[in-house]
Amino acid sequence: MPPIHLWVYNHQLHGIGDQVGFAVTAFRQHGYPVSVGKQPRPSSLNVIIEGFSTENSRNVLLDFCRSSRKRVAVIMTEHLDFQHGQIYFHGAPLGSQNDYMHSATILKRIRHLMECLPYLRCFFVLGDLPELRNISTLVPGVDVRAIPFPNLVRGSYSETEMSSDIAVTDLVFTGAMTEYRARLLSLLEAEGLSVMCPRKFVSRNRRNAFNRSGKVIVNIPQREGWQWLSLMRIVAGLQTGRATISLGTQDISRIASCCTQLNIQEQDWVSRVKQSVNEWRLLYIQNLENYSTMAKQFELERPFPHDVLEYWSMTDCVGQS
Repeated sequence: MPPIHLWVYNHQLHGIGDQVGFAVTAFRQHGYPVSVGKQPRPSSLNVIIEGFSTENSRNVLLDFCRSSRKRVAVIMTEHLDFQHGQIYFHGAPLGSQNDYMHSATILKRIRHLMECLPYLRCFFVLGDLPELRNISTLVPGVDVRAIPFPNLVRGSYSETEMSSDIAVTDLVFTGAMTEYRARLLSLLEAEGLSVMCPRKFVSRNRRNAFNRSGKVIVNIPQREGWQWLSLMRIVAGLQTGRATISLGTQDISRIASCCTQLNIQEQDWVSRVKQSVNEWRLLYIQNLENYSTMAKQFELERPFPHDVLEYWSMTDCVGQS
């Protein structure tokens, strides 16, 4: 099988650890040798993670592809859709204001991505999010393929770290802070729940330590009306022995079966949060079992893209004897 290289030059590795971990695990579980690094590898199939926020990051990619006569695959991580004749980013028309990502940054990322299209082999999606609705209409000729959910193993922490003396707080939230998120976290604390929140970006290892210090991970969308779960947050939680509850989402993607979504318009939603905290061990076991079932079914429906990698290895002369 051809070697795969996660070329992460356009990101700080600690900022994309979950995506890299998901991809590396999935590729290796399907028999591919995988490497990760800041420099490209002409002897491998190079996979990058979307996020060309500067001209320099775009130019680095273009220079490599032109000089080596190779193409790359891009892992898409943001919700980019083409609907009603216009581009939507994070569910809102391009140019809309939000307090999560500046509109100028969004515009640059999309423009630079489009300028790289001649050198892209395909788009990869980790699991089934983002959906990339009608993306083939926006970028005809670029294949979109899913990387199925990797297998998760219930580790040794299930006996040692799933104990009340390790879990010292009720809830843990480690996402980027927005006004909407801050408001809901304050409400939970006012209801007597203890909440651990670093309120700044932390490394993957530090985030995992935070997760294990709480009983339940809480997912809160960036803003009211945000329609998607954070797939990576839920998977990361399961890997650290913790279940996730999500406030104010009604997602129907595959990962929805592996967490508890609460409608915050209902009067008893806070009591349901408290119930989840009280039953956190059982909730984790149920969610991990649901994940295993979901992952197997997903790969039956959307098989691992071996055909893409095989054809790509031939056109880029990688792994050919």
